[in-house]
Amino acid sequence: MQTVQVEYSGQIQASKGKNPRELYAHQNEAIKELDKKNQSSFEGLLVLPTGGGKTLTAVHWLLRNFISQRKKVLWIAHRHELLNQACETLKMSSYTALLGDVDEFRYRVISGHPKHDIPVNIEPTDDIIIASKDSLNSGLKYLLKNWVDHSDAILLVVDEAHHATAKTYRKLVNAIKETFEKKGKSNTFKILGLTATPFRTSESEKGLLKQVFPDDIIFSEHLRTLIARGILSEPIFESLETNLDFHQELTEKDIRAIENFDTIPKKVAQKLALSKIRNNWIVNHYIKNRDKYKPLLVFAIDVDHAIALNSVFKSKGIDSDFVVGQVVEEGTNAKISPKENGEKIQRFRDGDLEVLINVQMLTEGTDLPNVQTVFLTRPTTSTILMTQMIGRALRGQKAGGTEKAYVVSFIDNWENKINWVNPEKLHQEEGEFIDSHPETMKRIARLISIEKIEEFARMMDDSIDTTTLEKLDFLKRVPVGIYRFSILEPAESGEPVPRNYEVLIYTDTEEDYDSFVNDLAAVFKVVDIENREILTSEELEYLLDHVKNLYFPNHPFLLGYRDDDIRNILRFYAQKEMEPDFIAFSKRRECNLSIVARHIYENDLTLRQITEYLLSLWNDGKSFWQVLFGYNYLYFKKQVDIEVNKLLGAYPDVKMEPPIVIPDSIPIEKLTMIEIRERDPALYREIKDDVFAKHTDKNGFITCTLSGFKSQMRRDFQIDHILPMADGGLTVLDNLQVLSRKAHAEKTRKENAQR
Repeated sequence: MQTVQVEYSGQIQASKGKNPRELYAHQNEAIKELDKKNQSSFEGLLVLPTGGGKTLTAVHWLLRNFISQRKKVLWIAHRHELLNQACETLKMSSYTALLGDVDEFRYRVISGHPKHDIPVNIEPTDDIIIASKDSLNSGLKYLLKNWVDHSDAILLVVDEAHHATAKTYRKLVNAIKETFEKKGKSNTFKILGLTATPFRTSESEKGLLKQVFPDDIIFSEHLRTLIARGILSEPIFESLETNLDFHQELTEKDIRAIENFDTIPKKVAQKLALSKIRNNWIVNHYIKNRDKYKPLLVFAIDVDHAIALNSVFKSKGIDSDFVVGQVVEEGTNAKISPKENGEKIQRFRDGDLEVLINVQMLTEGTDLPNVQTVFLTRPTTSTILMTQMIGRALRGQKAGGTEKAYVVSFIDNWENKINWVNPEKLHQEEGEFIDSHPETMKRIARLISIEKIEEFARMMDDSIDTTTLEKLDFLKRVPVGIYRFSILEPAESGEPVPRNYEVLIYTDTEEDYDSFVNDLAAVFKVVDIENREILTSEELEYLLDHVKNLYFPNHPFLLGYRDDDIRNILRFYAQKEMEPDFIAFSKRRECNLSIVARHIYENDLTLRQITEYLLSLWNDGKSFWQVLFGYNYLYFKKQVDIEVNKLLGAYPDVKMEPPIVIPDSIPIEKLTMIEIRERDPALYREIKDDVFAKHTDKNGFITCTLSGFKSQMRRDFQIDHILPMADGGLTVLDNLQVLSRKAHAEKTRKENAQR
């Protein structure tokens, strides 16, 4: 039988002696803590910042504690590049000092990648399996039958463990656990999660993360500590405005493509790449700071941009070159070889090249310790890509790099239409939307602005009739909050990447959305996706119609309703089996333009006084006006004019609320639920959730207080005061109950009859 050699499985023979690559102090400290936990079964996390050596630490530890004792290891991740990185680290770390009497061991790499193996080929003799979670789930029976059943002890390593909240991760973990429990060896199954940011996730996902890793964090090290120790360099962030406008090139479809897929439209990318003004600005800025910036690594937009930039650098006498993922030579259609790219990278390492420009390469996995500066000449909406680009410059002195590193962003004018990743904020922040801090509220306002800019632009266009929209109370057009969540989706590279989604919720849709989101488990009973995370297009459309009929029967008339928002929430639930987080826009009432208009109207301000007043509001750094209106003063001014015109009677069928002269201060519990929702959306949802929780049993059934009717769907009930507010009842938990819609209607009818 003819045979061929493959690299995805085989035998690793240990090298004699000690690994020449020494671990840093924090890695040795981590190993000591892991050794303590290893005395018994554990399920916990190793947390090290990007560049802190999570993979190397874990590999050293498992070689000494598991492979050396002929115990099995299963290493799972969701990206092919992570599997390759783990396998390469394993090969380079296999020395007898760690492995003791074990001279050799078997490995296998499994994923959907053509250069990796498939689950059916798993063998009982495999000592370590490095695999994608999707491939293992699709071939779970082979993993269990051919490997787990033959193992007395297993260490499961979950790379990028913050993704372990996905349903298929939990399914995989539970399947192995149950197999060991049946064998009476549950204490020999251990789980180690690796992550840089375990809590850069939603509150609901933190709960699920705790379920997968109940022992929580075993060891963590802070980014600042590694910088202080010289392992990572101190980043110095600089931003330069190019003053070039690209927002006029963008359609709504373009904006969606950029936000969801980090793909700049070809026409815009070409304009960026071939802009002589922009490219000369980039090169000239480098020349002015040459001594402190070199050696320089440039992240370009595309191949055309790399070629154009390289030409400008060379024309200025700078030794530069470019490397790209794929380049096809004109005429021959032959791809530039990896060997040629490799030679250029080596010349950069050796100092023969001062500047290296790259496209779709060098984000991770390539050792470039001499990089002093990175130029971010392409914007991105991907936090992963931005983290990788920043990381190329952060090799500290003890790691053969530099004490300080420069990260230079070139900022174009997109009129704030795109939610680009800010490298400095990404580096500093530990999490997202963690509280009601003003900066968090501004970020929500920014997301709202992206959605509202088109609406404001239509109102500026005299050829478009927007009267119906103008008649609405302005505050009603400001969302009460957002659902924010992330979905792992396929990308052009073939690797799944997280995409962020935001669903804006208005007063018209809040109740419907709340019922829909809380009833998601019941909604999904009509489809069977127990063993998968992806809905078919037919299932998605079926569920969409089902949800619209049940929860949004008046969807054509609901402000801000979009089918895609429902689809995305459904896709998220299919993947995570959890509700998306709701973040209330608690500063919403500060965006009430009717108050601004009333001040102008009641004080009979002159044109000059109006201008001074509006500019004072606009330039107040504590306000949300600039963020909300996309930094376009004319949009702001137009909306104020509309609100003033309402007061002047320009919209005769619009009923204006009378002015509030001296407002009283009353306890909030004297307000109705609707009034509380208007003033404090977060408190409103907290009260509502507490009431429903009080009337929900352990099986998830909600019970009507009056009729005893039971249902698991929140849409079947309404919150009602036990003692009516008309009789002095308060909006407090003890005075609130849930009634079925039928019981509520009957109760209301009786109360009206008595009056």
